[in-house]
Amino acid sequence: MSDLYDLHAHTTASDGTFSPGQLVRYAKERGLYGVAVTDHDSTDGIAEAMEEGQRMQIDVVPGVEINTEYEGKEVHVLGYYFDRHSKSLQELFSKLRTERITRMNRIVEKLDELGIVIDRNEIIKEAGEGAIGRPHIARVLIKKGYALDMRDAFYRYLGLGAPAYVERFKLAPADAIRMIREAKGVPVLAHPGLVGKDALIKELMPAGLLGIETAHPDHPAEARARYAKLARELGLIATGGSDFHGSGAEHRGDLGSVTVTKYVVDALKEKSGLF
Repeated sequence: MSDLYDLHAHTTASDGTFSPGQLVRYAKERGLYGVAVTDHDSTDGIAEAMEEGQRMQIDVVPGVEINTEYEGKEVHVLGYYFDRHSKSLQELFSKLRTERITRMNRIVEKLDELGIVIDRNEIIKEAGEGAIGRPHIARVLIKKGYALDMRDAFYRYLGLGAPAYVERFKLAPADAIRMIREAKGVPVLAHPGLVGKDALIKELMPAGLLGIETAHPDHPAEARARYAKLARELGLIATGGSDFHGSGAEHRGDLGSVTVTKYVVDALKEKSGLF
């Protein structure tokens, strides 16, 4: 068996299409040693994934991806090996889920102004038990024939600058990092190449940033090498993952398409206050 991990994957607990159990079984099928469950603003899928991981002999890394904003740009902060029962984190996730519903309602209103009529209940049904996000709205748009695929839905309607775009609740990345550290976890800046503000990495270190996601499907080879070098220079853990969202999520990679070795996972554990 390989010692490869995919440290960035989503389930139906947020905007993925695979249940936590399905994700773990797929990780086994893909020949992975382990997989991280990093749902957006939710830890609800971790328990099921870990239970299935024991059965399938797949090492499940507990994680989360917190959506934040910095100077008008979306910045995602990954957290690993934290106390997922942390009161402050769970209160934050509850607030973020409420804000997601408010954002959904505003997006639906904007779509209606464009002559695109979709029912809020269709989005809620699409999300199931997961935290509602723009991918759920995009899937409804695709099903109703308003968009060809996920990329098209975001380009036409939902992405930054598109006519139905609505800003998210503004949480600063430094605050998310501090909360992960307070919960004894390891904060990692997700896909910095999508942020395009490399100076932010150094700025976040005083808040407790411990790693950067150097390998990601949207990082070309040059970017991966640059961020890996930066991680070495700054003494940060270099992580990587596919950002897998499941079937129909063409905007991200297949599970296991971007991996790291067990060495990286051991480094995360070493920095966690839970071990």
